[in-house]
Amino acid sequence: MGNKSTPGLLTVGSDRSPSRAREDYVKAIYQLGGGAPVRAAAVARYLNVSRVSVSKAKRLLETDGLLEAQATPATPLQLSRKGRALAVAMVRRHRLLETFLHQSLSVPLERLHSEAERIEHVISDDLALRIAVFLGRPSSDPHGHPIPYDDAPAARTPLPTLASIAVGTRARVVSLDDRDDEAIRALAAAGVLPGTTLRVERNDTAQVSVRYGKRVVSLSRRHAEMVRIAT
Repeated sequence: MGNKSTPGLLTVGSDRSPSRAREDYVKAIYQLGGGAPVRAAAVARYLNVSRVSVSKAKRLLETDGLLEAQATPATPLQLSRKGRALAVAMVRRHRLLETFLHQSLSVPLERLHSEAERIEHVISDDLALRIAVFLGRPSSDPHGHPIPYDDAPAARTPLPTLASIAVGTRARVVSLDDRDDEAIRALAAAGVLPGTTLRVERNDTAQVSVRYGKRVVSLSRRHAEMVRIAT
């Protein structure tokens, strides 16, 4: 369900501060499209807000120079250079924080996303880069997502999911969708983690079973759809 918006304020989740909401909107647009335009409906679904909230956000983001001006209300949302730079900075902060929390503080995989979401808005870019140096400039976070160190558009060719490949196929887990804590907990418990090489033993409408080493595990189809792989 969408959140109600206070006039003049972007609202995401329970944090009603304008700066956080602006950061969340530009980050969502970037993660959905990289350098490509994104439809407002997709942003609303991604952030779980109403289309009205996105429309209000669009006007304010345009005023702040974070979005390119739209020709019509139906024109997809396109980040400006300024907006893309902010979005990449937020993605970089988030993924570096996840890596630091996991490697240095042993925070479980399923808690990383929500913890980093809270912290990313209150640290500076300088602190994020100091964390990067401390960690040895990691190339990816614990969920397998690349950590950007410049504002180049993200690659938008999606990798196939574990649920999409045929029985008998061998694949390497590249990344996990990190926005579902329960799913991450189940995947981690099953040992289906970035870097794991596995073979699909069963794939039907109910579940996907995979083998790695001597272990065979069964995943719900929903969880298998959250695993991005390379064959």
